[in-house]
Amino acid sequence: MQGAGIFEGDLAIVDRSIEPVHGNIVVALLNNDPVCKRLCLRGKEIILLSENPKFPPRYVLESDELTIWGVITGSVRSHV
Repeated sequence: MQGAGIFEGDLAIVDRSIEPVHGNIVVALLNNDPVCKRLCLRGKEIILLSENPKFPPRYVLESDELTIWGVITGSVRSHV
Protein backbone atom coordinates (compact mmCIF):
# COMPACT_ATOMS: atom_id res chain seq x y z
CA MET A 1 0.00 0.00 0.00
CA GLN A 2 2.96 2.28 -0.63
CA GLY A 3 0.87 4.47 -2.92
CA ALA A 4 -1.38 5.21 0.07
CA GLY A 5 1.58 5.97 2.35
CA ILE A 6 1.57 2.63 4.19
CA PHE A 7 4.97 0.93 4.02
CA GLU A 8 6.42 -2.42 5.10
CA GLY A 9 7.02 -2.36 8.84
CA ASP A 10 4.39 0.32 9.53
CA LEU A 11 1.74 -0.33 12.16
CA ALA A 12 -1.77 0.06 10.78
CA ILE A 13 -4.52 1.55 12.93
CA VAL A 14 -7.67 -0.44 12.18
CA ASP A 15 -11.14 0.67 13.29
CA ARG A 16 -13.49 -2.32 13.34
CA SER A 17 -16.51 -0.15 14.20
CA ILE A 18 -16.51 1.71 10.86
CA GLU A 19 -18.77 0.34 8.12
CA PRO A 20 -16.47 -0.04 5.08
CA VAL A 21 -17.45 2.05 2.05
CA HIS A 22 -16.10 2.60 -1.45
CA GLY A 23 -12.59 4.06 -1.32
CA ASN A 24 -11.67 2.90 2.21
CA ILE A 25 -8.45 1.00 2.78
CA VAL A 26 -9.45 -2.21 4.51
CA VAL A 27 -7.90 -5.19 6.22
CA ALA A 28 -9.72 -8.27 4.99
CA LEU A 29 -9.59 -12.02 4.81
CA LEU A 30 -10.01 -13.27 1.23
CA ASN A 31 -10.22 -17.05 0.99
CA ASN A 32 -8.31 -17.33 4.29
CA ASP A 33 -5.52 -14.99 3.09
CA PRO A 34 -5.11 -11.66 4.92
CA VAL A 35 -4.98 -8.65 2.61
CA CYS A 36 -4.72 -4.89 2.91
CA LYS A 37 -6.41 -3.27 -0.09
CA ARG A 38 -8.52 -0.31 -1.20
CA LEU A 39 -12.18 -1.25 -1.41
CA CYS A 40 -13.90 -0.49 -4.70
CA LEU A 41 -17.65 -1.01 -5.02
CA ARG A 42 -19.27 -0.83 -8.47
CA GLY A 43 -22.90 -1.82 -8.22
CA LYS A 44 -22.83 -5.41 -6.95
CA GLU A 45 -19.18 -5.82 -7.96
CA ILE A 46 -16.49 -5.83 -5.23
CA ILE A 47 -12.92 -5.09 -6.30
CA LEU A 48 -9.88 -5.03 -4.03
CA LEU A 49 -7.30 -2.60 -5.39
CA SER A 50 -3.61 -2.46 -4.62
CA GLU A 51 -1.87 0.91 -4.39
CA ASN A 52 1.17 -0.77 -5.96
CA PRO A 53 0.96 -0.87 -9.78
CA LYS A 54 2.82 -4.22 -9.75
CA PHE A 55 -0.33 -5.93 -8.42
CA PRO A 56 -3.52 -6.14 -10.51
CA PRO A 57 -7.01 -5.49 -9.14
CA ARG A 58 -8.62 -8.50 -7.46
CA TYR A 59 -12.26 -8.97 -8.42
CA VAL A 60 -14.15 -10.79 -5.67
CA LEU A 61 -16.12 -13.63 -7.24
CA GLU A 62 -19.28 -15.31 -5.99
CA SER A 63 -17.23 -18.38 -5.07
CA ASP A 64 -14.78 -16.29 -2.97
CA GLU A 65 -15.07 -15.92 0.78
CA LEU A 66 -14.51 -12.31 1.87
CA THR A 67 -14.55 -10.99 5.43
CA ILE A 68 -13.64 -7.37 6.06
CA TRP A 69 -12.03 -7.01 9.49
CA GLY A 70 -11.90 -3.23 9.58
CA VAL A 71 -11.00 0.10 8.01
CA ILE A 72 -7.48 1.50 8.24
CA THR A 73 -7.69 5.01 9.70
CA GLY A 74 -3.97 5.69 10.06
CA SER A 75 -0.51 4.22 10.31
CA VAL A 76 2.55 4.62 12.51
CA ARG A 77 6.11 4.43 11.22
CA SER A 78 9.21 3.82 13.32
CA HIS A 79 12.27 5.88 12.38
CA VAL A 80 14.72 3.82 14.39
